[in-house]
Amino acid sequence: MNERALQVRSAPEPTTPDAWPVDVGTAGRGVTPLGGRARARRWVPLLLFVAVGAVLWLVVGVSAAHLSRTELYLRPEHVPGGFVVEGWTRWDGHWYRTIVREGYVYYPGVQSSVAFFPAYPLVVAALASVVPSIWVSGVVVTVASGAVAAVAFHRWCSQWLSPAAATTALAVLLLYPYAWYLYGAVYADALCLAAMLVAFVALERDRVWLAGLAGAVASGARPVGLVVAVGLVLRLIERRNVEAGRVRDDAPLTVGLAARFSPRGLRRADLPVFVAFGGFTAWCAYLWVRFGDPVAFATVQRAPGWDQGEGWATWSKQFLIEELVTKPHVPFVWGKVAQGVLALGMLALVGRIARRFGWAYAVFTLGVVLLPVIGTKDFAGTGRYLLAAFPCAAVAGEWLSGHPRLRFGALAASGVVLVLLASAFARGHYLA
Repeated sequence: MNERALQVRSAPEPTTPDAWPVDVGTAGRGVTPLGGRARARRWVPLLLFVAVGAVLWLVVGVSAAHLSRTELYLRPEHVPGGFVVEGWTRWDGHWYRTIVREGYVYYPGVQSSVAFFPAYPLVVAALASVVPSIWVSGVVVTVASGAVAAVAFHRWCSQWLSPAAATTALAVLLLYPYAWYLYGAVYADALCLAAMLVAFVALERDRVWLAGLAGAVASGARPVGLVVAVGLVLRLIERRNVEAGRVRDDAPLTVGLAARFSPRGLRRADLPVFVAFGGFTAWCAYLWVRFGDPVAFATVQRAPGWDQGEGWATWSKQFLIEELVTKPHVPFVWGKVAQGVLALGMLALVGRIARRFGWAYAVFTLGVVLLPVIGTKDFAGTGRYLLAAFPCAAVAGEWLSGHPRLRFGALAASGVVLVLLASAFARGHYLA
């Protein structure tokens, strides 16, 4: 532990109830609340998650049961759990149900289930034996994952931000316009986010084995999980080099980058963090043995209907540009534009993330955001993928916490959009 951290920890207790001692740990600039108020705040993330979730479940249930639907999702006569569950079972959820029922298939040149990583369907399948249906199992896994993500994100924020800023950051995440994927949608995003947040929280507390295992779940749940594994290793290296005094944690970001990320700082006891690559590696090994293509999940994206091929047409978003010219009246087209704007806005926060949380988190965020920006032909799905860029929610929450009026307006507007999009999802519209 560096001398600066020891000096801070030996400081006298605050004399006012709103003063909080700084705990920089071994390599951070965190704020850790102490005493009874801190214990009370442990319930904040669950209470906020339940409150927002209750509203969304009501909206989804009413929308699925009583509002008009798209032709692809006509109202069924009966579904296990009723319409309040059926409203969460859209689009990619059918792929996951097929995987749980029949396993993986791969037909080169045709849309195939290998496009979807295995961690989520494995968990859903494990639970499906004790609940009424695969759909109910999927919804339960998503809700549980969303709750874990809320708790873990709040704990991560509490290591860096004041209590007010941490709570605001949590509200930013839970009211994010595409956050309905955390509350019941049969998609893998909630599980991936929960696993990555548990991994980073564990890493900041030097629980390297837990960080590696949680990271492995993340890397086996979504393609972005590979970025999570890289981010965990970079963050651990950064922490170790600060601890060893090779670079000051408060040094300018452009100073000592080589020393900050020198692998010499790693110890033998740190090796379990590399387990985080295990989910991705195991998935590739399975695809190689079973189908002869270790990256079949990427190869199949070129299939007609998905058309997510590599090259200039995808990178330059030519498909989206053509849609803007030929279909300027279609709301979904402008929805994709909005997702692209969100991605650009998050890219603009990378510098702030580097200054506030360190270069490792900045590199992680850059990778999370650039993955859909470069890999999608028209930004479709980007709003959902950006849930993984949790440091953006943290810096946004910290800034908003200092602007009460703007905070209320921004969170209220985001919440309204979230409700509208959740309703549209329940009625069968493809949004992200």
